[in-house]
Amino acid sequence: MTSTTANTKDRIIDAGSAAIAAKSFNGCGLKEILDTAGVPKGSFYHYFKCKEDLGVAVIEESAAAHSEFIRELLSNRQLSPLKRVQHMFSAMRDHYIESGPLRECVIAKLALEVAQLSEPMRLAIKFAYTNWSAQIARALTEAKAAGEISESQDPQELADFLVNAWEGCTLRMQIDQNTVALDQFMERITKTLPKV
Repeated sequence: MTSTTANTKDRIIDAGSAAIAAKSFNGCGLKEILDTAGVPKGSFYHYFKCKEDLGVAVIEESAAAHSEFIRELLSNRQLSPLKRVQHMFSAMRDHYIESGPLRECVIAKLALEVAQLSEPMRLAIKFAYTNWSAQIARALTEAKAAGEISESQDPQELADFLVNAWEGCTLRMQIDQNTVALDQFMERITKTLPKV
């Protein structure tokens, strides 16, 4: 793929991601996305079969960026394994505080909107969450080996619970238009995780 081709495709994905985050998948039109990207409609089909295909690419791009972000945080060997997990969630909370509580994660937004309507997009979303949970589970496995969490804990189940709880808190953040739910989540995992 040439640099121009890659740049054009990236511009479409970036414009699609911004439009979906601002409105919704069904609330933004293909013309609007392509106008923002500066790409003619005819060229769109060189990169994507349909708008749904673009939706999958937006999810994959967002998931890859998020995965890299948390990989860096969870691989910080200056912190203990459990502290890495807590620090990761703290960094994500700080991101919402800096960008405002109404800033939405495009993956979570699409999960609510299209999971029942598009199997390819549902599977891309599922993969994103599964990957995130697996990264946390690896750190929790280290935490268990280091005696930071109880021997009775299943790291994967605990990781799944944390991801699910976090996503619920970000939904409440949107409803309440503040970060109180995220603060409560952080307080709970700081006090509770070392004891579970």
